Amino acid sequence: MIAGGGLAGQRCVEGLRRAGYDGVIRVICSEPHLPYDRPPLSKAALVDPAVEEQLSFRAPQWYDEHSVELLLGVGANRLRPAERILELSDGAQVGYRKLLICTGGRPRTLPLLSGYDNVAVLRTRDDARWLRDALREHGRLAVIGAGFIGLEIAATARRLGVEVTIIEAGACPLENVLGPELGGWLARLHRAEGADVRTATTVDRVQGRGTARGLCLSDGSVLEIDHAVVGVGISPEVGWLADSGLDASGGVPVDVAGRTAIEHVFAAGDVAATFDAGRGRHVPGSHWEAAGRQGARAARAMLGLHPGAAPLTSFWTDQYGLRIQYVGQRRPGDALVIEGELEARNFTATFSRAGRAVAALLVDRPQCLPAARQAIERGNHNELHR
Repeated sequence: MIAGGGLAGQRCVEGLRRAGYDGVIRVICSEPHLPYDRPPLSKAALVDPAVEEQLSFRAPQWYDEHSVELLLGVGANRLRPAERILELSDGAQVGYRKLLICTGGRPRTLPLLSGYDNVAVLRTRDDARWLRDALREHGRLAVIGAGFIGLEIAATARRLGVEVTIIEAGACPLENVLGPELGGWLARLHRAEGADVRTATTVDRVQGRGTARGLCLSDGSVLEIDHAVVGVGISPEVGWLADSGLDASGGVPVDVAGRTAIEHVFAAGDVAATFDAGRGRHVPGSHWEAAGRQGARAARAMLGLHPGAAPLTSFWTDQYGLRIQYVGQRRPGDALVIEGELEARNFTATFSRAGRAVAALLVDRPQCLPAARQAIERGNHNELHR
């Protein structure tokens, strides 16, 4: 049983069949669509409506050919692990031999901006359709939050000629992930493309009833808007696990193979929190690549097979025609060396700790990613700058 129709669930299904499992597989999908890919929602799907019809991971016949039963438009409602029963939102109760929890996450919202008809989040195909229609009006768009989703939406909107203002509470975009120098580069990138980037700024008050007309900001200014998108991260979708016995308030804790504290129950993707030895705690995941790898590893663990070595943390994003890739994990205080020119938009930035490479950001250098992975796995700083 796969509870969730995202990438982690899809890769788990594929991994089970690839490894020779020939039993029943059921996939619980809360949305009424075939399992689909989310990254294009903030990019190509906002530009071209036809892209929305190309989002499905597989054609309908693939699921028939691989004997995968899809339960569309129904969600997981309650887990009864002692009986190996999953209660669904339509009242059905289904049993399982092994269960993968991959219900993803839900976008965080800001209470101050709730209830306005021109303020949205971006997580689903329906969200993308709403935002695509809004961008066609070429009005004034406020993007609240300069994380990955916010920056991608901003870049796409600028490509369409929309007037964009990015409002970020931190000192620069992605400072916690990339540090101030590279976060500052991201801010300059968006400003160079015509976006108004306001850092160290928050929304204090909203003008308008029903429709937000202006945002009163902490710097004392008032930003007039036509639409706004909130991109301040996601929270693991774990409410339905409240009485399951799993301590899942910050994501479902799992080991490196996706096993939870409950026998026969696994978790992967945005809903899972994997133990990070460096931090000494479980850390929720929120990236596409991690979800896919976790789903595939969980499939092998469900079958009693060795899942293989855990891969390095990595993610990618496309902005203004640039492929931006990150691998490894930076911490505050790590040394930074940049090979190439930041303003030329073609460089490798390497973070090292005690002389060993621990993370790298590559801008417009996709061919260098395999070598970067190898260098970080070996801890060799010099390999990245030959």
